[in-house]
Parts: sequence; structure tokens; C-alpha cells
Amino acid sequence: MSPNAVIILLAVASHSVEGIHQAVHPKFGISGDVQNWATLIQNYILQLASDGIKRDVTQSLFDTATYVLEKKDGNEVVRQVSERLGDYFSVKKQAAQDLADKVRDLHDSWLLRNRSVADKLTQLGTDVFRDSDIPSRLPQDLEFSAYFKQPVSFNHSTVKISDEVPRDDYLVINTVNFTNGLEELFKENAKKDRFLRWQYFGSYAGLVRLYPGREWGTNFAGFYNDYDPRVRPWYIAATSGPKDVVIILDCSKSMDGEKFRITKSIAKAVINTLTRQDYVNVVCARASHWDEVGKWHHFRTQVLSCQANRMVPATNAHRKDLIEKIYALEAGGTSELEKGFEMAFDLLNGKARTGCQSILVFVTDGKDTDGENVRCGPGYYTRSGYVPGPICKYNWTKVWDTVKNENQQMTPKARIFSYLTKEDGEIFPGKLACEHRGSMKRIDSGENLISKMSNYFNFLSSNAMNTKGLWTSPYLDAWGLGLLVSYVIPVVSNITGNTIGVVGVDATIEDLENVLKRYQWGSVYSFLINKEGETIFHPFLKPSTNLLDDPIFIPISQLEQDKEGHPTEFSKVLSEMVQGETGHLRIENGRRGSPKGDFRAGIKYEIMPSTYYYGALNDSEYSFAFSLADTDQEFRRSQEPVDKTRFHAPVNKSYFNLLIEYNSTVARREVPGAFEYLEVKYNEPKYPGLRVTYLHSSIFLAPKCYCDPNKYFYNDDLAQKTVDAHLWMNSVDEEMPGCENMENGKYEKGLRADVLITQPIEAHWRNRSFDSLNEVKWTYVGMRTGVFRTYPGHRSTRTYDPSQRPWFFRAKSTPDKTSISTPYMDAAGVGKIVTISQAVFEGMTPRTTENCQNYSKTGPWPGGCVCDSDSDCIVGRCYLSKAPGHNRERRRCATERVEAITCLDILYNDFHKNTMAIMQASDGIKSCGMKYDCPDGEPDCETRCYLFDDRANLIADPDFLNASSLDTSKYKGVTMGKKQGEIMRELIYKHGFFQRKESLDFQGSCSISPYAPKVTLEGTPTNPEEQDNYYKNKGPIPKFSNTYGCIQDVVSFEANSSALGPSHMITGNVSGPCMSGFYYVTELPKTNLFLLVIEDFKEYTETIFFNFNCKIARSVVNSGAYRIINGTCAHQDAAETTLADQGVCPALRDIEIPCTYTTATHTQVSSCVMTLLLVVAVYVIQH
Repeated sequence: MSPNAVIILLAVASHSVEGIHQAVHPKFGISGDVQNWATLIQNYILQLASDGIKRDVTQSLFDTATYVLEKKDGNEVVRQVSERLGDYFSVKKQAAQDLADKVRDLHDSWLLRNRSVADKLTQLGTDVFRDSDIPSRLPQDLEFSAYFKQPVSFNHSTVKISDEVPRDDYLVINTVNFTNGLEELFKENAKKDRFLRWQYFGSYAGLVRLYPGREWGTNFAGFYNDYDPRVRPWYIAATSGPKDVVIILDCSKSMDGEKFRITKSIAKAVINTLTRQDYVNVVCARASHWDEVGKWHHFRTQVLSCQANRMVPATNAHRKDLIEKIYALEAGGTSELEKGFEMAFDLLNGKARTGCQSILVFVTDGKDTDGENVRCGPGYYTRSGYVPGPICKYNWTKVWDTVKNENQQMTPKARIFSYLTKEDGEIFPGKLACEHRGSMKRIDSGENLISKMSNYFNFLSSNAMNTKGLWTSPYLDAWGLGLLVSYVIPVVSNITGNTIGVVGVDATIEDLENVLKRYQWGSVYSFLINKEGETIFHPFLKPSTNLLDDPIFIPISQLEQDKEGHPTEFSKVLSEMVQGETGHLRIENGRRGSPKGDFRAGIKYEIMPSTYYYGALNDSEYSFAFSLADTDQEFRRSQEPVDKTRFHAPVNKSYFNLLIEYNSTVARREVPGAFEYLEVKYNEPKYPGLRVTYLHSSIFLAPKCYCDPNKYFYNDDLAQKTVDAHLWMNSVDEEMPGCENMENGKYEKGLRADVLITQPIEAHWRNRSFDSLNEVKWTYVGMRTGVFRTYPGHRSTRTYDPSQRPWFFRAKSTPDKTSISTPYMDAAGVGKIVTISQAVFEGMTPRTTENCQNYSKTGPWPGGCVCDSDSDCIVGRCYLSKAPGHNRERRRCATERVEAITCLDILYNDFHKNTMAIMQASDGIKSCGMKYDCPDGEPDCETRCYLFDDRANLIADPDFLNASSLDTSKYKGVTMGKKQGEIMRELIYKHGFFQRKESLDFQGSCSISPYAPKVTLEGTPTNPEEQDNYYKNKGPIPKFSNTYGCIQDVVSFEANSSALGPSHMITGNVSGPCMSGFYYVTELPKTNLFLLVIEDFKEYTETIFFNFNCKIARSVVNSGAYRIINGTCAHQDAAETTLADQGVCPALRDIEIPCTYTTATHTQVSSCVMTLLLVVAVYVIQH
């Protein structure tokens, strides 16, 4: 539907209800009341923040702290990272090569002996054969590993045999036996490289030996999941080499039903085993026809990719796009397939291809008619009545001739693999396959397709004479390690010259992220790209551990440049990074961004000078970069207080958040009396299910605070962790060197300064006394370093990182305002809350008046300069600081860098009641929530009041009061457009108050089934202790999940305060399909909030059986994330030469494939014979 059509429809909708009720502007109105209410609510929020958060006290602690100026050299940082990661990839390549050589030796030695070690697999002892699928044959020393995130054995490997492979097969038994010789090499490789993850050998026999050993995952029914290495992308990429694949689907009417479901499954199986080195496209072949009553049905043969005139790289984006469109197809049309093959050969002959191997996969039922309903003529009338057109009968000879002529012109020639779905028509697909050096198979169901399509997959793994290793694209590990890359090498026998299988070693992207983040400081951020310029890691993308599906890689230019390609200088940075060069480039009009909250809140971009420092990682296709602002060239690092004697007393010590662990044996020995001193309470009415202490705040350290985040996260020795942290925080000794020494380092350097600097604030929190204190749940300060201090002291979840929370980003992006969050469920489980947050700035920079005047004569001025109001300062905050330096007695501007965010949490119901109680009308009638007669005399009008933020999210809504805390959709992220669509529409299009923003989320999350609220929390982890233990108590992860990765169009709105005009208020009269009333919108200028009051509000949604027009009015102006099929269609592969032109295609064996089909009625006997021939052929090829 076009935008104009929507506007017309809404106009009709508005007029359709005008007769119901028309609000008019009251003679005097309540505009004065509304302005007064906004002021009073703002004062309430600011007073609550002042009394509860004590931001001024925390700010004074940072202002009076000692800072050391560190000069940073970006080139030196790049050198250090390159040195640190210099052998990250090379040692893994060497480990894989050693494994490949070892496998080859073991295999060839077995061939020379020419004897079997056993008749049955179970005859092999457990010292040789440990089975991932048989509990009695699992290693007995499985223990949970922080690096593998599951129980594993570092003393033994395990074997996983595909369900489709006979376990007592001669080849299986002997492969299990000789690969046991890899055991010691596995262990040696692991000792040499602590970043090495899985090591494995996938055999052409259909089994994999994996180190460290593990138990295989199970499905819902408790059965072990199947796994066949021969059809995994890493195996096929290593063995088959680059290839061009076109899938031709017979989409005709005769394919309808089960046959078409099988067809889709076959296409999906082929696509899912392709890798980014391959090119692919799909053709849906059919034509238009008449039916038996003369009606015309339009169909056409079409290419399914969003790039219909060319092959596309088999990236995650394109694979998802094709699978999405395949499953959207419906059978219909004639079986005119000639056009489909012509289009397929046009694709294979295009410039966008590898040119190494050409393959056509053809799926059909082989029928030469589509039934009574498909006619190839319009029909005609006679005296006796209507005579339908002739039933379509197809001439397969034309198709055979077309394919023959097209393939004769191909280089390389295309092989055709035909799949017959259920029917007996073998002649047509069989002849196509056999005349073009392919193979045909009949598929009767969509189950176990990998086994049934063995002709195709065996060919791929046997045809290429490839011995070179390669790095795969990042993908989600099937064995549970998240996003990783694999280095894989095909192993070829020196005796037979045939492929034995593939060895592989894995490295996680998480490890690279952790290293790059460790070298960040100030506002510096880093990113990682591949040689195609696609982003592997970037702060604007989701962490690799949070992905639901294999990622779609976004060009780095989309994150570092705007839609017009500015700054253009970044293109030079990108070009040199792609070429693997090292260097730096300063860009005067750089584009630097920071998140405003969660992804839907968008990114706040600023134009400022930026310098990119970049380098390449050895023996890989990756390059990394750091982006520095000018202020990052000299970095002020806070220091610990010189005099630590005050921290000797228990009342001035800091305590770790795992309070119960102070009662452990080790803590009672190392920190005697601490548990009794803390007076830990459990299950208090205000904090159900939690342990808290009212005497102290508690310190939590985010994973990034640790030198080895993985080791920290899965360290279940909580007592020792607590003692270590307690002694480190309260030590009077000089701080340890940090993570420079990875073997002995535990915590990042500089963290203890944040702990000690913020310690005095807890006394102020503890001794507060004000009216709303009982309504405050938590008070806390989160530092950008990841240090988190919260009162009362309690436990936080292991994954918690204050610097990555929406409240942190929200306050950081608008540091001059007090920010209020939308209602949400508290992470500690105390209920539905809102967060009030304020920014705390780095200690004030000393500046003389002369320094400030040299910077600007009229302002705004940087931190440390004298100011009279917030508008005089760059950062928007002017205050009287206790920081040393010039003009100490006068108000000065805050420093530009945000050091921390300090907050308090209040239950939503308390916040709502307090704000609504303020809004009492001067006439005593039209207060918020009150009912009264409408201006036309009708009953049940009311004054409806809302608080909303600068992103159009509702903060306070009367409906939120009755919403269950378990049903988050009813209060979290509810937008103005969803509740008051007519007013939202006027604010956007009439007043220009809201501006529409749109962006793509390539890593979105979609659901298979509609959202359904929880009805109980029983059985689900609610408090931090339960959530921390969930990873080890949750049992096997089932294959099915309701959520999956998808691309989403994210629509949001941003408020433009200047649209309020000189009166600081927008007013208007609205009468629409949902409601009518007179509205007022005004700002709470020192916060991120606005007030909407609707006078004479009358709602219509309940008076009409189904108010369709109301639903439309709200959906048009609603914000949110909407699923789209593909966001990468505009990008085309720029390659003008093929791999074949470059001479880099692997040599081919050019094998012959047995191919048979029957010209008579199909029988089960012929099927068995064909299968036997294929098995024998593969055996001969491999031997």
C-alpha cells in the first residue's frame, strides 16, 4: 500500500466517526494547569533524584580524585594488538596442518596393513572408541570447562557416527580405530595454544572424531541429534572447492501438496551446505494456462534471488533470502520447463560466478501433464455448451534439446542432478541427468534428505583435487561455542590420491572481541572486518554471544559512513584495510556514534575530528581498526587515593556482591567476622527471594573487568572468587599490573580506583531520609569500566555489564538531562520498575580563563571553563565543583567525558501514583483520571494523562497500573503511536514534533509463534542466583526455539523540542476512529520526558465491535522492529573476473557417476540396484 493510499484511508476513517462525538476547544481550557503540572512533575523527579541518587556527592568524589595524564599513540596500540594476535591464526593453521599430516600417515599405514581390527564396532575397547552417543562409552572424566561452556574431557576425544551410516561397516570400524592415533596430537596442540577450541577430523566414512570429548546434544524426546560431517559447510567447502549452483524447481500444478513440500526441503538442503566461496541462485519454472472453465491463470518462470539477473554469493544473507522465498512459493502453472533451463544457463554464463564447477540441481515429478484443471487453450462454445481447451501434454524432447545446446556452449560444462518427487516419471529427469554426467534419484519423503541425496553430496566431496586449507566465514557453532571461524584442510591419501576427509580447528570470535576491547580507552572503539569489507565485530552490533543465527555481515561503510557516503575519506581507510595494510588517517569531519539505549533507540552520531589506526592480522583475512577522537590522544586515568588508611575500618571497606559466600569456610578463614558484620537478610518483604545487606553497598565486576572473562564467567568456586575480590578491593598494597601478564593477571588495571573513589557514597545512601525513600528499590552507580556499586548490597547476575545497559546509554547520550526509563522487569526480580539516571562526569579539567577564551570567545566552552548556565557548556552542564584548579569558587563546565551513570529504581506503581497525584485541576473537575460530562452533554469524558520520552515511548500510562508484571508487552516499550495514534499522527505530520527515523537491524530477533505472556514464573529463573545456575541446570538444549535470527526494519521517532514554539506547548483538537479530545503537549526540559494531557477524552474502541479503522490509524504511526526478507539486495558483487579467470580453481578429478533410470514402470528393485551402483562407485573412487 502506498503512503498516499494510507493517508486517504485514514481521512475516510476520521470522517466515518465524526458523527459519534466531536471535541471542541474549551473556552478557557486547562493549558495553565498543564504547564504547572509539567513543572511540578519535573520538580518531583529532580527532587527524588537529588534526595535518592546523590549525584552531586558522587560527582564531587570524581572531581577531587587524582588523575594521571597518559598520552596515547594509536600506532603503538596497533603494533601491540598485532603482536598480541600475531600468531593467533598462524598457530591454528599449523595445528590443523599437523593433524592433516598425522591423519594421512595413520590412514595410509592402515591401507598398507590391509586388514580389519574387528568385525563389530563394539569389539573395540573404550581406550580406542569413546562414543558421544552411548553413555556407557563416554569418557568418565567429563568436567565443565569455561572455555568450551559444557562438560568435556581433556584426556580423551570422542567419536560421533552419523545415524545414516551402518555402525559395523568395515570402513567405519577401521576409521574409528586408526583415528585414535590423533589423541596425543590433540593434547599437544591444546597445550601450545590456549585459544584453540575444537579439534576434529571428519571422515568420508560419515563419522567425526572430536577433541575434547563431549556428550552429544539431544532433542525434545531425549534422542541424540544426528550429525554427518560430510554435509557440513566446513567439510564441503574444503573438499568440493568453489562452485556455481543453480537449483531449478518444477513449480507446476502437478507438484502441489507433499511433492512440493519435498521439493522445498531438497532446495533448502542444497542451499544450507553452500558457503560464501560458492555462487547460487534458484529458478521457479512454470507458465500461465487456462482452466477447465476457460479462466486464465497467470504464472511466469522467475529467478528467486533479489538479484534476478545474476548469480549471488552464498553468504548468510543470500541463503536466508533464497530459503525465505522458496518457502513462500505455491505450486501452480504448467510444466513448461524450457524457459527455466534457459534462465539457469544464462545465470551460469554470467560474470558473477566462480567458473570452477557448474552444477544444476533439478527437482520435478516428471509428469508430462498437470491434470484436468490445467489447459493449454482457452476453450470454445458450441450449441451443446462450453468445450474446455486441450489438456496440456508436454514435449520433453524440446527441453532435452535446449539443455544439450546450452550446455555445449558452457565452460565448464554443467552437471545435472535430478530428483524425482514421489512419482514414477523417471524418463524426463533421468535422461537429463545421465546425458549431462550427473545422477538421478527418487525422493519419496522429506526425511533424512542428506542420506537420500548421497549422489550429490558424495560427488561434491570427491570431485575436487583440493589440498589447500582455508578459513571459513564466521558461523554459529553446532557444538555450543557461539560464533567461531574454522581452519579446515582436506586430507588426501598418498597411496590412492583420494580424499580421506577433512581436519579442522576452531577459534571463537569472542576471543578476538575480548582482546580488541582490552585496548580501548576513553571514547575509543574498535572494529574487525574481513577482506570483503564486511563487519565481524563492531560496538553497534550485537555481541557474538547474543546471536540467534549465523550472522549477516554488514559492510563497514554502513556503520562508519552515512547514506551519502560521508565522510568520503573513510573509503581510503577501508581500501587499505581490505588490502591488509597498516596505517592511520585523520578525518576532520569524522562520524562517531554512540547508542542511545537499546537498538530500537538508535545511534547518536556526532561530527568531529577522528583518526583511524588500523592493521591486519597475520595469516588471516581479517583487519582491525581503532577510532580515536582528539580527546582520546591524551587520556586522564583516575588514580587510587594515596592515603588508604580510612579503608582499614570495616565500615569503610567494600564488599563483593556474593554476600552468602562470606559465610563459606574459606571466607571465614580469610575474612573472619565479615558475614556476621554484614547482617545479611534473606527474603525481606521488599526484596523477596534475595539476600541483601542494609549496612553496605556491594561491588560487582562485569565480565570485561577480568583478564579472562570466560574463566570468570564459568568459575563456580564462588567462595574463592569472593575472597579474591574482597582482598583485592581492600588491599593497601599497590595495585597489581593488570592483564599485561595474562598468566598471573586477574583484574584489569585501574579498576580498583573506581571501587575506592565511589566507596564514600554508600554512607550517604545509607543515611538518606526523605518521604519517598520506602519506594526506592535500588540505588547504584555503574562505571564505564564495568565496576558496579549498588545499595542495598545484593547479588547481580554474572553476565551483567552496567556499561551496556539501556539506562547507561540513555543517560550518556543526553548527559545534561535526568533520564527516566520505560517500565521494565527488574533484573534482580523485584518487579516492574522505572529507572531514574544521571550522568557523572570525569573529574573537572583544570583550565585558566585564558585557555577558555582561546578556545572560544562566546562559547559554548569545554570542561573547566567558567559558566553561568548549562547552555554555556559544550556538554550542557554547569555546576559549582570541588575540583582543584582555577576559578574554583565559581561555577564551571563539566568535562565532556562521562565517567559513570548513577541511578535509582522505583516501583512503577509508586512512580505512577505520585506523578498522577500531582495533576489536580484548578477547577477541581478536570484532574487526570477524573470522569465528567463531555461538552456536548454526553457522559464519560475524562482527562487522560501520559508521560512519554523523546523516543515516543510511554513512561506513565493508566493502563500500565493494571498490567501484570509478567506481561511485559503491556508496559515495556509501548509507544505513543500504539496508544494514541491520531495524536501521534498530528505531532508528526502537522506539527513536525516527531521525526521518523529508520534503520536496519541485520541481527534482529523474530518469533515463529505470536507473543504470549507468562502466567507464572514457577520453574523459571527469576533472581540472580537462579539465573547464574541456569546454564548448568537447564539440561540439553532442544533443537526447536521460538525465536530465530532475522533482518528487521527498525522504525523509531525522535522528538524535536523546538517544534513546541515560544509557548513551549502544542495544542490541538482531534476526532478520529479511536478517540476524540483536545490535547496539550509540553516538555519537562531538564529531563527526557514530555507530558501529554487529553481534555474531554472519549474512547471509541469499546463502542464498536471491531474498530478496524482505529487499528490502521495506530499501526501507521507506531514504532518498532518489523521483519523484512533481505536488506542486502541493493549491494551487488563488484567482481568482474571469475576464479577460473584468475587461475585459482582447484584441479578436478572429473569423475564419472553411475546414472540409471527406467523407461518402464518404476519398481523398488531398480531403486535398490541404482543405490548399490552409487555405493560401489563411491567406494571405488575413494580406494
